Parts: sequence; C-alpha cells; structure tokens
Amino acid sequence: MRVARLHGPLVMQVDEMPMPQIGPREVLVKVAHCGVCGTDVDAYVGKQPRGWTITYPFRMGHELSGVVVEAGAEVPTVKAGDAVVADGRLPCGYCYYCRRGLWSACQNAGYFSGGLAQYAAYPFANLVKVPAGITLEEAAFAEPLACVVNGQAKVDVAPGAVAVVIGDGPIGLMHAQMLRHRGAYTVMVGLLDHRLAMAEQLGVNLALNPKKQDVLAAVREVSDGRGADVVVNAAGSVNVLKQSIDLAARRGHVLYFAATLAPEVTLDLDLIHYKELRLVGSYDSTIAQFEDALALIRAGVVQVKPLISHRFGLDQVQEGFEIARRQEGLKVQVAHEA
Repeated sequence: MRVARLHGPLVMQVDEMPMPQIGPREVLVKVAHCGVCGTDVDAYVGKQPRGWTITYPFRMGHELSGVVVEAGAEVPTVKAGDAVVADGRLPCGYCYYCRRGLWSACQNAGYFSGGLAQYAAYPFANLVKVPAGITLEEAAFAEPLACVVNGQAKVDVAPGAVAVVIGDGPIGLMHAQMLRHRGAYTVMVGLLDHRLAMAEQLGVNLALNPKKQDVLAAVREVSDGRGADVVVNAAGSVNVLKQSIDLAARRGHVLYFAATLAPEVTLDLDLIHYKELRLVGSYDSTIAQFEDALALIRAGVVQVKPLISHRFGLDQVQEGFEIARRQEGLKVQVAHEA
C-alpha cells in the first residue's frame, strides 16, 4: 500500500509499505478522507509539538474516516462495509486515569496516525461508527470537532452571553458555531478576510480583523462595556492568549485551546485575580466526544462541509501541506478516492 510520510522538514514522500496484518481484536480500515490539522503543519515545518516524538520518516494523519475492510474474529462492534472514524490514542488501560475512563489523560499512552495511508489497522475500541446521513468527508471532522466539544464542556455559556473566538481557522469556526448554538452572541477575530467571510456565512454575529478594527472597543460596544463573557483562544500565539485575558469581562471564562508551543509565557496574573477570571486549558477529547461530534454534524448544529477548501489525492499530499502552511483556504483534506 501507499503511505505518505514526512522525511524531513517540508519533505513529504509517498512510500510503498506492507499492508497491515490485523489481530483478533483489530480492524483493517480502508481510509477515505483525512484532514490536515495545525499540529500536522507544525511538524511539517520542523517544529516539535508537545507530546510528539518525531523521528523520520514520520507518519501523520489523525483526522480520518474510512470503511471497514476486515474485522478480527473477536471484534464485537463493527463489520466489513461499516463507515467508521478512528481515535488514534492507544491508552494503557491500567493507569490512574484509564481506570476512571479518562483515556485522553492516560499516563502511558501511545498514538497511531493512519490517515495518510491507503489502509490502517486499529483496535476495535478505537473506532466509532458513522451514522447514516453523514458523508465520509464530513465524518473526517469527528476528531477535531470532538476536541472542540471537550473544550466547550469547560466553559459556561449563558443565553445572551458575548463570546469571542480568536482564530479564524477550522477549529475557531467550529467553536463559533457551537457557541452560537448555545445562545451566545458570537464574535470572530481573525486576520484573513476570506475566513472572516466564511464566519459570517456560518452565522457569526460580528467578524473583526484587528488590522482594520479596534477589537477591544468593538467587543465592549456589543457587551455594554463589560467585555466578553467567554473567550476562546483558538490561535497558537502568546499574544493571542494575552489578548484573551484583556478581552474577558469580570468573571469571564477564557478557554486556552490552541497551544502556543512557547517554552515560557508571561501573563498579568493580577488581571486574572481582580477580574476573577476562569482560565482553563483544553486538550484532546474522549471517545464519547467523537460520538457527540458526529451527532452534532448529523443534526446540522455544526456545519463542516463548507470548511473544506481543498481536496488532494495522496500523491498530491506535499501540495496539500503547502496550502495548509500558507493558510490558503480553510481545511485541506486528502481524499483517497481522488
């Protein structure tokens, strides 16, 4: 089978590798679609995302959907022909967090990214069936949307709250749709006008470009001067994290969603103290949140199809990563049928 691997910074190459052999509790999946995420791009350009150990050649691709080709003899959940999405985490099953069902916090977890390959093998417990009414290209958003669901669970959103999302990429646009569904007046802050236009198309109440508008003044204007009740930091930047705290109203919630990859961050802790802010981090998701994500897509609460701006075949994966690196369009997907 063909597998796209990172052979060094900015060098993606399609290699021939043996087909996976599955065990009795594993499933062979024919990959259909795989999204390219911001962390993939960090690795592509030579950065070392926290929690990743990169040795070349390096496999990526964790936003995938596909169809079951073969199921092991002891697999009770899926069968050949089922549409599925895959969670790449390989939890130990016995640590403090695993014993409590908190798989994403496993102290001994491994990870497998099988999306940039024609086929991939996963333990059956890592797969979630795709319900009827969702296309495979939509289903490939289950992993990033599950992470959004996890983050949203950490902030309170009262009806009529003013919620600001900083970061106009696919993650930010999914956060904005979730916040709107929860009853918030939503504000999107970003630097790319074509992405801000998409935010407005998806129902955001106010889209702001800080190069053209005073974001703090605009947020205060729509919040009776208090600031944002909820701020989602969906762009990996130290300055964005600081801006999030500045924008937050008293007793506001700030969701630190996108990692800065900075070794140290200096914040004005007195602002957090005097404003009584809740600053909370969010990382990864649970397998149950994959199911939640698919349900949200199926119900039309979160529209993901408009976020796909580029589709490439596996042989064009380098071009796809370059498009993502330059932030052209929105979501790049590798479509294995292409």
